[in-house]
Amino acid sequence: MTHPVMLVGTDAITASRFAPAIVRGQQIMIQCPSFCTVDHVTDSTGHIEDIWHASDSVDLNVPRLGRQPELMAFAKIQLDGYSSDPAKRTPFINVEDSSADGFDMAPAQALVYADNLEAFAARIRAMARTAAAVAR
Repeated sequence: MTHPVMLVGTDAITASRFAPAIVRGQQIMIQCPSFCTVDHVTDSTGHIEDIWHASDSVDLNVPRLGRQPELMAFAKIQLDGYSSDPAKRTPFINVEDSSADGFDMAPAQALVYADNLEAFAARIRAMARTAAAVAR
């Protein structure tokens, strides 16, 4: 049985759709941001406040000498409409690696981080060219 529509985190959602969710064993419909790929039925919860939204991850895999590439980090968009942290009630970027809790960034901070990654990548390219030239 589907219960009346309940809106979760609607103040932060501009482009959205309605999606089913299971809360305390009951199916409800929630407003879900367009980026969200969480299956709120499979990821059921006991409290509506525990519903959160996330996009698919973007992975950074690192090649290894003589080994298979390994996941170094991943990033995703998240939104927690009932978070005690007001900054998490709007979409934010989360970057995680296997050793940390993750780094949460506002969109403007994520743009600065992306610029830093581009600069880092340029320095790695220069180092690779130097190493390749010396190896000849």
